[in-house]
Amino acid sequence: MMKINVALPSGRTKTLSLPESSEVGDLQVLAQKSFLQGFLRLVTANGQMLLDPMQSLQAAGIHEGDNLTALALQTRIAATRRAFALWRSGGDSIITWGNRSHGGDSSAVRDQLRGVQQVH
Repeated sequence: MMKINVALPSGRTKTLSLPESSEVGDLQVLAQKSFLQGFLRLVTANGQMLLDPMQSLQAAGIHEGDNLTALALQTRIAATRRAFALWRSGGDSIITWGNRSHGGDSSAVRDQLRGVQQVH
């Protein structure tokens, strides 16, 4: 098991344990559960953002005893009567679900939903 120290900007810190074969996404989910935060972005001590959830911790350069910062991402939800859209500050896309004919399927315009700044 590998132990990694994760801190929120508030100073609240957790030491997380997970197998050395874990991926960045595993660490992110564990941090989100530990801090009871829905969306966190992990940043290394040298400022590298861990963006690829499928990347192994080893490939990301994460080692036993490393210190990471967890940044909480702001979220917004917009809704119609039958569909929803979720936007994450710091994310690069919109996630939609619900009735396809009422906006719940954005697959046809997925490429246009990059770099979104806000939803209403």
